[in-house]
Order: sequence, then structure tokens, then C-alpha cells
Amino acid sequence: MSKLDKELSIVGFLKDYEAGFLLMPVKVIIKQDLPRIDVGSVNLPEVHEGDVIEVPRWVADIMVKMGFAEIQEESIDLDLFKALSREKMQDPSQISTLKGDFYPRMKIQIKSMKSMMERDESLKEAYEKFSSSAYDLIALRMSKLLYLAGSSSLSPDLERKIAPEEKVLFEIIRSTIEDWRKAILEVE
Repeated sequence: MSKLDKELSIVGFLKDYEAGFLLMPVKVIIKQDLPRIDVGSVNLPEVHEGDVIEVPRWVADIMVKMGFAEIQEESIDLDLFKALSREKMQDPSQISTLKGDFYPRMKIQIKSMKSMMERDESLKEAYEKFSSSAYDLIALRMSKLLYLAGSSSLSPDLERKIAPEEKVLFEIIRSTIEDWRKAILEVE
């Protein structure tokens, strides 16, 4: 696989995975009464304030932006800071477990915080803290993935611990390292 093919495969995978994430159902708490809504293939029943319904994440995001609902899940802020703390405590050859939807949720949060910060300058500090923690976590995990890809294959335990996006990155790094080793050690 050429460098370009690898880059295209990871970009394509990430776009497909993100699209799949946006189609996954999520529970929302309704903040005000709403009539039945039918738009294309989306059919929402009549709902009342306090109702909990399940909708695709992309629909939930629109409902949240319009002030109609609140997504009912653990805050990504808390997940990020827990993950960063765990990663810092782990040995450089060990990687902690991340939820499969961690990166898409983190990306949505960064985008949302940036948008809110552009409208309200007082949110800049919170945005910068969250973004900095996200970059720190990614840097830590990438260095661990690089180490692990150079020293081992993808074990069932490692596969269970890493996010789908990281698995693709691991496989590409692993393949590249193997190609490099073969080229260096090949004797004619």
C-alpha cells in the first residue's frame, strides 16, 4: 500500500466512521412541547417537556442547537479529563481503554465550544483548556501506539483498549514499520 493509499484509507475510514456515529441513536430529554415532525425519513412523534426519546445523533444535535432538547449522556469533558489522567499514570508501554465513540464526541465538543466561544469571549478559557487536554491526550496515545506498533502485533487486549480510529492508525503504522524493517534488513 502506497503512502497516498494509506492516507486516503485513514481519511476515508474516519469520514465513514464519523458518518456512522452521527446515525447512531442517542437519548434526548425534551425541553419543550413539540408537535409531530416528519421531515424526509425522520419521523418524530409528538413530545412533551421532560419526555426522553431516542433519535439519531445528527437529529439530536439539531434539536440541541435549536433549544428543543438536551442530549442525555455523560459529559465528554469528564471523559476527556479521566482519560488524560489515566493515560498519564500508565507506563509508556501501556495504553488505557477508550470508549469507541470517544473521538467523535470529543470532536463535536471542540467544534461546539469553538462556535460558542466565537459568540461569547468569556468561554475562551474553557475552550482552550478542553482543546489543550484533547491535544495532550492524542499526543500521549499516539506515542504509545507508535511504540506498541513497533514492538508487537495487535493483540485482542490491545484491540479492546483502543478506539476504532486508533486501530486504523495502529495498522498503518505497523505495516509501515514492517515495510521499513524488510527494506533495511533485506540482503541481496
